Amino acid sequence: MRSLATAKQRGMTLPEVLIAVAVLTVGLLAVVNMLSSGFSTVLVSGGGSKATAYARQKLEELKNKCYNNSTVCVDPTFPASTGSDTPEAGVTRSWTVTQAGPTAAPNRLSEIIVTVTWKSGGSGAAAGQQVIMQTMRAE
Repeated sequence: MRSLATAKQRGMTLPEVLIAVAVLTVGLLAVVNMLSSGFSTVLVSGGGSKATAYARQKLEELKNKCYNNSTVCVDPTFPASTGSDTPEAGVTRSWTVTQAGPTAAPNRLSEIIVTVTWKSGGSGAAAGQQVIMQTMRAE
């Protein structure tokens, strides 16, 4: 009777176990790869959001600056100006304000360009990213 019971009970064979381990390994490697690429995408997106906020902030500041008209606002650096600063480590913000076309006061038109460059910590193309915002401003 004992020999009948052991003959009917079967476990998994070695090839079945090896195939199951291989399938699980491939699945786990895919999940790990997906998580790491998702993490790097989040890092790049976070840097882009910050850079956009820094560019928008400087753009608004330059749009709200008064023109040099020698009476109300005496600012010889505006409307034509360039500059750069570093709002935080690894982020560089530069701007250019130029008069657009041969317009005279009080109808002067200026073009404002703000460029924010940041390092996302990666290598290759993702190491240095930039956001460029451009607008026009009337006197």
